[in-house]
Amino acid sequence: MINNLLVAACVKGTEERLKAAGIPYVIEENDAYRNYMSIWNRSKKKEELMKKVRPALARFADLEPYLHETAGEPLCIRFNGPERDLDKDSFAEVLLERKDLDWAIGVSIKNDARVLTDMRIADRSMGSYMNHETGAFNEIEDFGDKIFGVPCSNEYFDDVNAILQNVLSYDRETWRKQLEDEDFIYDNVITPMLKAFAHEIPRICEGHPEAPMHFFDYFYGKYDYYFLNPIDKLRVTRMGAVNARGGLGRIPGTNNHFTNVVEKPTQLLDVRFATGPNGEVSKDTIQMSFDGGWVMCFTIRIAYTQKHGRSFNLGVYMPVTPFGSFRDQVKWDD
Repeated sequence: MINNLLVAACVKGTEERLKAAGIPYVIEENDAYRNYMSIWNRSKKKEELMKKVRPALARFADLEPYLHETAGEPLCIRFNGPERDLDKDSFAEVLLERKDLDWAIGVSIKNDARVLTDMRIADRSMGSYMNHETGAFNEIEDFGDKIFGVPCSNEYFDDVNAILQNVLSYDRETWRKQLEDEDFIYDNVITPMLKAFAHEIPRICEGHPEAPMHFFDYFYGKYDYYFLNPIDKLRVTRMGAVNARGGLGRIPGTNNHFTNVVEKPTQLLDVRFATGPNGEVSKDTIQMSFDGGWVMCFTIRIAYTQKHGRSFNLGVYMPVTPFGSFRDQVKWDD
């Protein structure tokens, strides 16, 4: 979950450092910027928030020599909104960039189960997209083509179509009531859909060795990023870096980095339903493990909308920072 106030505090803290060091910068005033600043201006806890981010920002700055350059183009600070395309932009909420130096880093304010994106997989729209001659449900997303460039198999579409047909016969009022029945939704929609998804991923990867790399490229984002997560009870901010593209901690004039570069995933190792702290098996989340310590989780949820309230979205999470990544924590300013 994103803490909007902490996103704004990170930019305010970065501005403090840049002004103090006399480093020229500009802020791109897009819609995301205006939204975050509106939230920030209404806050009555600005100094408390700044205490949480200043030490972490100072630690990040120690790892980024290009941040301190005063020559050339001004440093550009940009807020990212949720509508961005990850293959063209940063997963992080804040991007710091110097185009003349070919340097860009992201700063993300999420917890360790970092939400990457939402991806729609199907709608149940009262038969409006149903082929009445064949009984097929036409609005099933081809996630294989979208992510891997490899169309999903007929088996996958048949499996998901059968699941949707099972609930398509309910009229609008009955369906609204069924949405409130958690057991019904899990047993008849969410868990069966996840099983179909979990069966399809290995089928794609088995026939296409390049698929795990496409998987990474689709969800990771174009730029590497730091992340921070304040822990109120301990009065510390945990932080880390995911440096899979070699964009973080670059040392000018060398091929070396202050932060380790981790290998991108090349092989799918396992797909299973996630388990909780007491060993309970999840009904709505599957976990995929790749080589190099990469783990991603997929959760299906119902996206309630004013018009339908019946869209099934796939939430994608990265719950584990790959082995070898930079991790640290700093105490808050007192």
